[in-house]
Amino acid sequence: MARELGLKQDAKKDLQKNLRNENHRTTMALKARGVTYVSTGRGGKSELVKEAA
Repeated sequence: MARELGLKQDAKKDLQKNLRNENHRTTMALKARGVTYVSTGRGGKSELVKEAA
């Protein structure tokens, strides 16, 4: 995800921190559109997943 958005390391960490916070406005906006942030743990793969319609 960070690579696709062209984010540098600091920006990537900030985004991940915000996406883990269920009360952050970005996370809430994504959730309202059926998108959730899924992380498989430390050093694992993280991705945004859209619910099937």
